[in-house]
Amino acid sequence: MSRSSFLAALDHLGAAGSAIATAIIWLLAITVTYDVILRALHIPTLWAAEVSIYMMIAMTFLGAGATQMVDGHFRVTFLRDLCPAPVRLAMDFFALILSFLFAVAFTYGAWRVASFSWMLDFKTSTILQLPMWVLQGLMVIGGVLLSLATLRDLIMVYFHGAAHRDRSGSNEVV
Repeated sequence: MSRSSFLAALDHLGAAGSAIATAIIWLLAITVTYDVILRALHIPTLWAAEVSIYMMIAMTFLGAGATQMVDGHFRVTFLRDLCPAPVRLAMDFFALILSFLFAVAFTYGAWRVASFSWMLDFKTSTILQLPMWVLQGLMVIGGVLLSLATLRDLIMVYFHGAAHRDRSGSNEVV
C-alpha cells in the first residue's frame, strides 16, 4: 500500500467518524426536543435523559479522531510560532509522538475495561440496563480513530515538515 493510499484510508476513517458523530448530534437534538415538548405537556419520558447522555458519550469519543484530522483540539502555539522551522518541526514531532502514545495507551485501557465489563456482564444501573461494554466500546473505537488520526499527522509532519502544522492553525481565533 502506498503512502498516499494509506493516508487516504486514514482520511476516510476520520470522515466516517465525523459523519457518525454528526448524525449522533442530530439524534441528540431530536431526543432532547422530544423530551422538552413532552415535559411541557406534563408527560415526562423515562428514557430520554439516559439516552441523551449515551449519545453525548458516543459523540465525544467517535468525534475525537475527526477533530484531530482538522486540527481542532486545543493547543498552545505561541512559543512554537516564535521558533525557527527546525525547532518547530522537533516540537511538532515530539508533541505528536506524545499524543499518539497517549491515544494508544487510552485505547488499550478502554479495551481492558470493556473486555472486563463484557466478561462480567456489567450493566448500567439505570432503567435501560445497557451493557457497560457497549458504552466502553465507544471509547475503544474513539481511541482507535484518535490514534489513527494522530498517526496520520505524524506521517504528514515527517514528510512535509513544520509547514504542515503551520498551515493547519491558520484559521485560529486569537
